[in-house]
Amino acid sequence: MSVRIRLSRFGRKNRPHYRIAVFDSETRRDGRYLELLGHYDPLITDPKTKVKLNTERLTAWVNKGALATPAVAQLLKHCRIAVPKAPKTAAPKAKEPKPAKKPAAAKAAPKK
Repeated sequence: MSVRIRLSRFGRKNRPHYRIAVFDSETRRDGRYLELLGHYDPLITDPKTKVKLNTERLTAWVNKGALATPAVAQLLKHCRIAVPKAPKTAAPKAKEPKPAKKPAAAKAAPKK
C-alpha cells in the first residue's frame, strides 16, 4: 500500500478550503483519509495562519514512508518544512525494438 500526503478540497464554489491528510494512493481526491494532518486556506492573506499543520504527525508519517504530492511539497516548502515528494509520473518504459520481419523464402504453389 502506497501512502501519500495530499490535499482534499472543501468549501463552496470559488471559496476553496483544503485539508492536508494522509491517503492511500488509490483513494479518490475527496475520499476517506487515514489521518488528518491540518488544513490550508488559500484565501487568507496572513501567511502564518494560512496553513495549520500538526508537524509531529507529519514527520511520523514521513518516517513511515509516506510521500507528499508535488502540491503539498510546495506548500510545505513555503512553511519551511522539508518532506520528500512523490514523482509526478512513473518513468516511461523503454520500448523493445521490433524484430525484423523474415522474408518469405518461397510462396506456396497456387491451388488447382
